[in-house]
Amino acid sequence: MADGAAPLSAAGRRRDRLSALSDDLLHKIITQHLPVTEAAQTAALARRWRNLWSSTPLVLRDADLPEPARDAVVPRVLAEHPGHFRTVVLHDCRLASLDRELPGWPLVLAAKDTQKLDLLPNQVDPFPCIPEGILRCGTLKELSLGYWDLSRGANISLPHLRSLTLIMVVISDQDLEHLVAACPALKTLHLSSTGPAHVRLRSPSLHCALVGLWMVEDFAVVDAPLLERLILFLPPRDDGVVVRVKIGGHAANLRVLGHLNTRAHRLQIGDIVIQRNTMASTSAVIPSVKILAVTVNFDVLSEVRTLASFLRCFPNVDTLHIESAVHGFSVAANEVPSVELHARFWEEVSLVECLRSHVRKMVIHKFRGDQNEFQFLKFVAMNAKELQSLHVVLQQENTSSTDKMNETEDNLQSLWFRTGISGVLLVRPTVGFTSILQKATDLTSDDPFRFECMVTSPYAFMIGPLLLGNR
Repeated sequence: MADGAAPLSAAGRRRDRLSALSDDLLHKIITQHLPVTEAAQTAALARRWRNLWSSTPLVLRDADLPEPARDAVVPRVLAEHPGHFRTVVLHDCRLASLDRELPGWPLVLAAKDTQKLDLLPNQVDPFPCIPEGILRCGTLKELSLGYWDLSRGANISLPHLRSLTLIMVVISDQDLEHLVAACPALKTLHLSSTGPAHVRLRSPSLHCALVGLWMVEDFAVVDAPLLERLILFLPPRDDGVVVRVKIGGHAANLRVLGHLNTRAHRLQIGDIVIQRNTMASTSAVIPSVKILAVTVNFDVLSEVRTLASFLRCFPNVDTLHIESAVHGFSVAANEVPSVELHARFWEEVSLVECLRSHVRKMVIHKFRGDQNEFQFLKFVAMNAKELQSLHVVLQQENTSSTDKMNETEDNLQSLWFRTGISGVLLVRPTVGFTSILQKATDLTSDDPFRFECMVTSPYAFMIGPLLLGNR
């Protein structure tokens, strides 16, 4: 016993401070901090805990269960828990075992008022057909489906669903449109799959769409009046097909758009296809967009021309993200002209309204310090009247050469901006895809393309704010 410490009384040793907490706090402890097996065992702790497990909405994640017993425990928990189901995440249990031990388990989920359901079965060849009861679970608010066949045109009713994620599912164009239409409260849609080839997005409630379809040929926002952000993960296709990205007239609230790819995408606004020489017009602009992200290979003059045309379509952008892409083997040698041709293009290019009058913040991602990239920055420096910050972001793997880093910093400092700022050279750690998705779907985040970086030069970090303050 420590010196001066009074001995605990028998009553003090028996005091159960945890059980003295309110039911609401104990419910949170059970659901948020305990695996499902340990949560169930709390009923044996004391009389105070006896009914807490059964009255707590179920939170079941099969990954929390020991693997040898997982296939047996999951159906037993689903069958025996008497209360509602808050969250059910099944990634690792075998469907065959679940079907055998608990026939009709989709109906159990529906009957228990499940709110969040995440189903990614570990048998993916062939994709099993989605049980029809899943798409009629009327209490669902969040639904994630991966490696299922959704092409059977099942009867669907998801009146309260707010978030839908489809990962590597088999689904036709018409079935996807039917599924979205059956979700009248949908706010967030995430598509990550090899198909369908044609997507026509119609939703009266949708606020955010993340689209990562590897084999899509055209993606069209047909009627989505509340859509605020459209995040595209549509990389260049191996077969060279250019994806049509069409934004119709019923997307008046679209505020965030990216990444448009100058090589992989053909932008269409209403009935007008944006060409490399398309000039601004009232019928070929989306004035609501404030945050824009574009991927371009500055070494390819045709892509640079497309970049200028894309920018003219968004006259009110105030935050512009440009990702500098390295061309692949598919780029022919004659597509990479001299620096002089690039310089001449930027000298002769016609007005780009957003750069001249609205862009206040610009971020150049994956910057390599090439001369053609600097030709674009020179154009920005001479024309951007409202620019307040320029961040030039290097990937960590591009910082191995100290000489190259110093050269890049010197070139940035030599640029003279009309607003008196200076470029800030930064290093960006590699960011995981999951982190990007989380940021994109967070509607409270003002800019889903924002970044976490390390400053490479204290001088570069300070000179921008100091000079800006002297305007």
